[in-house]
Amino acid sequence: MSPDRRYYHWPAFVLAGVLALLGIWAFIAVQHRMGLTTGELPQAERTGEAQTQTCSRDPLYLWITWTCDAQVRWNGETNTVAERVISVRELTGTVDVHERVVPRKRVSTAREVVSADFPGTSDGALFFVMMMGFPVAGAAAGYFAGTRLARLLPEPPAKPAKPEKLTLRSKMSTRHDRDKRFNRSRKRRGS
Repeated sequence: MSPDRRYYHWPAFVLAGVLALLGIWAFIAVQHRMGLTTGELPQAERTGEAQTQTCSRDPLYLWITWTCDAQVRWNGETNTVAERVISVRELTGTVDVHERVVPRKRVSTAREVVSADFPGTSDGALFFVMMMGFPVAGAAAGYFAGTRLARLLPEPPAKPAKPEKLTLRSKMSTRHDRDKRFNRSRKRRGS
């Protein structure tokens, strides 16, 4: 392959953008899996026991957390209610659960039911490093892979050559030439 070979630039930028978006998705998934937050940890409002029915990996969080349908009996209550339980592992049988209040920026609060062993970490520095690192690493990997892919594609068609610019010169470019021509025409008229 010759060093002066031309290649497309769009694969590098497209792959960088796609992998940056995947990096954001991965950050959200890992942040959720770790229970990582920058503020105060979510507080458990009530506890109870859940009888799990079905569990499946959650595609919203890159399949690294589990969402289980369960019948929950809260402590101090006699009836059971159907809830979705979020867990870091597949739940079977009867497990302890917490209903916790998660502070949100736009909405005042949100409630979620999680298994008793669901992690929670408050670390602003780690949150920032992960928030910036995942998308930047994804974009860099995408750009590198895109440049490699661009070299495998056929060479783009050559651009047509631009026409050469014309420069116009006056026939009487200097004063000396003008005087010479003027004197010649006077001599012809006089003779």
